[in-house]
Amino acid sequence: MQLTLRKLAPALVVVTLALAGCKTAPTKAPGAATTPDAGQQTTQPAAASSVDFYLAHQQPGPGLREIALPDGKLYLQEVPVLTRADLTDAAALVDRQGQNFVGLRFSEAGARKLTEISTKNVGNRLALVIDQELVAAPSIAEPLNRGVLAFGVASAQAASNIAAKIRGDAPPAPASAPATGGTAPAPKP
Repeated sequence: MQLTLRKLAPALVVVTLALAGCKTAPTKAPGAATTPDAGQQTTQPAAASSVDFYLAHQQPGPGLREIALPDGKLYLQEVPVLTRADLTDAAALVDRQGQNFVGLRFSEAGARKLTEISTKNVGNRLALVIDQELVAAPSIAEPLNRGVLAFGVASAQAASNIAAKIRGDAPPAPASAPATGGTAPAPKP
């Protein structure tokens, strides 16, 4: 598997949040197809992205894959600990200070996994990989036991694009400039 890298904010921290007080982007993106099914309209995603979460460490170790970052290296486990199947929703969020986030809500089973994984791995990182691209790798600061997870991103456009990919929606209309930085290939495992 080869990963590319989106520009990561150097001090991203995993944040649990109560979604009250945050503005969210619409969960249905333009471009989602509707098809009749026995006389009813149903929404189908325009394209399903691969969405996986990996535990990541700052130090190398057996069974870890090295990923080069602009400010160092990260070492990902080979097997994802959570997948798209563990999620129920993804949304672009803005807090009262204007900071942009991607908020994720996990299913009941996904929330149990997230709690167990985060409790055992405080101080490590949880890397989000979408379509073989490392999107974020925030630090696990505390056990995440509310079934939600949020991580900061550079702009509202980046938050909308990432949330749409996670949901499997068509991405929002592109801005005049890319929402995130360049890419860097990762070594093959």
